[in-house]
Amino acid sequence: MQNDLHPPKFSIVIPTFRRQEIVTRMVRALSRQEFGGRFEVIVVVDGCDEDSADALRELEIGVPLVVLEQPNRGAATARNHGASIARGKILLFLDDDMEAHPRLLEEHARSHREGADAVLGHLPLHGDAPANFLSQSIESWAEQRLERLSAPGAAPEPLELLTGQLSISRETFHAVGGFDTAFTDGGSFGNEDTEFGYRLFRRGYKVVFNPLAISWQYYAVTPRDYLRRSFQVGHADVMFARRHPEQLRTLFSLDTRERLLVRGFWRPLQRLPLLPALLARLLRRLALPMVERGTENFLATRLFREAASAAYWQGVSAGGGIPGAHPVRVLAYHALSRLPAGTVFEPYGVPPDEFAQQLDQLMKAGYHFLGVDEFLRYLRDGATVPRRALLLTFDDAYADLTSAIPVLVERGIAAIVFVVSSRMGGTNEWDQAIGAPRLPLLDADGLKELVRNGFEIGLHSKTHPFLTRLSDSELADEIEEGCKALERHGLGRPRCFAYPYGEHDPRVREAVRQAGMTAAFTVEPGRVRSGQDPFSIPRFEILYGDAGWRLRLKLAGGEYWHRAKKLAGPLLRLPRKLVKAFR
Repeated sequence: MQNDLHPPKFSIVIPTFRRQEIVTRMVRALSRQEFGGRFEVIVVVDGCDEDSADALRELEIGVPLVVLEQPNRGAATARNHGASIARGKILLFLDDDMEAHPRLLEEHARSHREGADAVLGHLPLHGDAPANFLSQSIESWAEQRLERLSAPGAAPEPLELLTGQLSISRETFHAVGGFDTAFTDGGSFGNEDTEFGYRLFRRGYKVVFNPLAISWQYYAVTPRDYLRRSFQVGHADVMFARRHPEQLRTLFSLDTRERLLVRGFWRPLQRLPLLPALLARLLRRLALPMVERGTENFLATRLFREAASAAYWQGVSAGGGIPGAHPVRVLAYHALSRLPAGTVFEPYGVPPDEFAQQLDQLMKAGYHFLGVDEFLRYLRDGATVPRRALLLTFDDAYADLTSAIPVLVERGIAAIVFVVSSRMGGTNEWDQAIGAPRLPLLDADGLKELVRNGFEIGLHSKTHPFLTRLSDSELADEIEEGCKALERHGLGRPRCFAYPYGEHDPRVREAVRQAGMTAAFTVEPGRVRSGQDPFSIPRFEILYGDAGWRLRLKLAGGEYWHRAKKLAGPLLRLPRKLVKAFR
């Protein structure tokens, strides 16, 4: 191993997934580097692939080689993992199918000496790559990219950064925050590199293209893999647009996607349920047999390209469609445990297994959960959101809320929990006077554990009173002192507020606004629309037994479901009153 007093100039980070033969060949080629400085190679085996890890560890390439193993969590996580242990001043990310030119490191080093913060290189097709129309299209793309970026005055665009070959100083990489692992979580494909590049450009770093920094791409993607990736890219484009709504038009108006067929057919089609998936499956069955037999005539190629387009738009549809000014539904939960049967409080306790089932049913039905920042941007700036968008909230911060942590982490869902600040670590005293069971509440340490797992802490007042019945001074105390209590316990100044019992009026709303809150939530059912009053946000209370069609109907009907129940109640009781009258 190299002495830590003399760290390497470069750390080459290569993620790999089930490509033993290709990755070992590419790593072996690094032994031919004509570079006078020190460098190390870090390969991250993403997934249970002991054969690849063992084969890599047996290689002798004349430079330090570190082989890491991790569960299959995707390329972004693998790159971040490799970067976290790298000792080099410059990180060079290579894909596992990239064979480095002998002068690759020397060229990257030259560009960095000339002032670049990040360097992109040329990615021509490897001479031994399988010859088919897919690899030919990659070769054509690489040559066109070379010609465009080599022109005088040309520079990479914000969405052109690729990790097939990218070098960046280790300091800059960590300053930008690394790759967003959500894009490739669980082995998905697409946009983790362009999203990182976009953040890099936005911060003003200098990104250059060096045509002499060459790595040959051994493109061996099968037609089936290509269609699978097309679907994932569609899904990833929706995710990118949600992260950076200002790029929405660019993402969904690129090159061939803006053809007449795309504008007039594929894009409108993604709004319709089931049809994108059915059409994608039909085109896949027509195109794949032809291309896999090597029938690369005009019909086969055209059918395959339309199958890829169908898969892409199917992915867009599965991701929630092109983000727009869609309404948002906010879910309100209370306890995550069974409450005493037959009492008025029973519906407000949803056991953890039923809670998980409710979330899964919603996600299967095409609902998409927003993060808190995304929701607040939607309220404040009119940011676009996917169709059937949801925000998850919890009132009161019961101790059983810890059971939600693995459920939400596994599904990548964020939530707000509204805390009664003076009762942290105590019990729900405000409800016990009217017969509620005695339920423990989370203390500050328990709330901090929620924060570490993606929750946002909001305020539910200081003592949970009816705010509309308080004097001005009492109202100010409930809100401002509640905020300060959260700050004193290291939970930060809350941005969001939930009215106790859902009670509010103009005076209460103004007091919440004056305390510096960004949004406040009621328990009146209804859908949220961009531009509405952020201090009277409606929510759907999700109760024990809300499952299947009942849950979907409650959310689909919006405020009309609540009104229908109010109207139906007296009508349903009328026959019983008539029977009693004539007895």
